[in-house]
Amino acid sequence: MSRWAPERVLVAIKPWQRGLPLESQHASQLADAFGARLMITSAVFDARMASDAGRDDAAAPAGRARLLEAERVELEKLAQSLRAWGTSVSTRVVWGVPAYQGVLDVAREWRADLLVVGAHEEGLRVGTRLTDTDWQLMRLAPCPLLLVKDPFFTGYRTVLAAVDPTHPSPAGIDRSVLDVARTVAEACESELRVVHALPDPAHLPPSPVEIAPGVYCDADAIEELHRRAVDDLLASHGVAPEQVDLVQGAPAEVIARAAADRRAELVVLGALRRSQLEQALLGSTAEAVAAEVPCDVLLVPAPHAASDVAGQAPGATSTAKTAKPRRRGASSAARGRRPPAR
Repeated sequence: MSRWAPERVLVAIKPWQRGLPLESQHASQLADAFGARLMITSAVFDARMASDAGRDDAAAPAGRARLLEAERVELEKLAQSLRAWGTSVSTRVVWGVPAYQGVLDVAREWRADLLVVGAHEEGLRVGTRLTDTDWQLMRLAPCPLLLVKDPFFTGYRTVLAAVDPTHPSPAGIDRSVLDVARTVAEACESELRVVHALPDPAHLPPSPVEIAPGVYCDADAIEELHRRAVDDLLASHGVAPEQVDLVQGAPAEVIARAAADRRAELVVLGALRRSQLEQALLGSTAEAVAAEVPCDVLLVPAPHAASDVAGQAPGATSTAKTAKPRRRGASSAARGRRPPAR
């Protein structure tokens, strides 16, 4: 299986954001650790100006151009502060609403391997607030999405990967989660932990459960099936048994508790693709974890979803990437370096 080897890291920041945004620090240090290129993007929009353009106001195009240029100048100032540390940085400003659509368009066109957005609430030392843009990117991002929440980033000492090989999810999503988690852990010289939520016997019916047509299992047999599925998955990725936590309970609660117990700075888990109606009715473990845990969260889309979207990008190819050597000294930079604030 080809390894996830990120070559393009895209960080999306809010328009007119001054200083050195937290998500830019994370993205820059991770890009250095991966030996990847970094692009900073921002989506700009003015409703009154768009309305004037709809009425064929002759001044509207010039006003729009001024807004775009002003934001380009700000992004270039930020990029220069990162280039001073040797990071390869480009910038791009797009016009449009909703903001998440502009970010998604850039991610597809540039064929980003990792999308980074900030979820830390400005003015608070600890605390997050997920916006509608965050929720939409969680559901629609064509590549792994990193939600930056930790305001004191110095690298990831512990990376926690959440897997569920027994879930009727798209084939390969757990393997993608482990692949991405292992790549980040190696780049940042982190400890890799894995967690899986075993079914709680209290929530299983007392009579045998039909797990397949004509196949029935009692509670003990169901737990054993879970354990075997996890063992098979981890064996294929070379993960040792002592790196795994198997805990009974609801998945979102188990993952959040494991992140706290292991003091994880990053949780990696799969992001399933479902309709908005299904999201509203059924909820999502990924969304619950992203909203609750205080650490950074990296959401990995199902492999077929990512490839489907990538196929829409101009010049996209189906050639699998292979892992490339990390730049010498990159991991230490990811752990301790902080770019200067402007």
